Amino acid sequence: SYLRNIQQHIPSHYPEEIKRTLRAYALFVRTKMGDRDVNAAKDLLKQAGLDGLSMEAIGWVLGTIARQPQAEGDRKTILRYLQNRVSETAATANWTTTYKDGAHLILHSDRRTDGVLLESLIEEDQKSDLIAKVVRGLLAHRKAGRWSNTQENTFVLLAMDSYFRKFEGV
Repeated sequence: SYLRNIQQHIPSHYPEEIKRTLRAYALFVRTKMGDRDVNAAKDLLKQAGLDGLSMEAIGWVLGTIARQPQAEGDRKTILRYLQNRVSETAATANWTTTYKDGAHLILHSDRRTDGVLLESLIEEDQKSDLIAKVVRGLLAHRKAGRWSNTQENTFVLLAMDSYFRKFEGV
């Protein structure tokens, strides 16, 4: 119930981008709990547009609409948007993001963003060449076997768990 009504619980003084990011995360958590709300995700996309959403929010929206036939056009648009904004080398890939204001409210980090996007890419497009590159990029950013903070560790490890379950199951 709290997640379905998340907008009522977000402080009014939060920047709009942060509010949209929190809404996207609530949709993603609901999806994980078996309460997928494709229409609300599509509405968020329509209201904000991709340029009005953070990369994390885009990842969480993609995770919500992944493999849903009624959102095929939105899924393709998101995948194209992500492809156009990724920084790739021969072996790795990552996204660099910034918030204009309020990043501290959601404990933003680039590695967490990569983890969120990786998990959603695995859910939506298992054939994507980016998946293995993002995994290598995330592994390359570890220091002493871990990432910079608890947020990064948690989201990256969840994404890595999805990766290993899908691709390294043997």
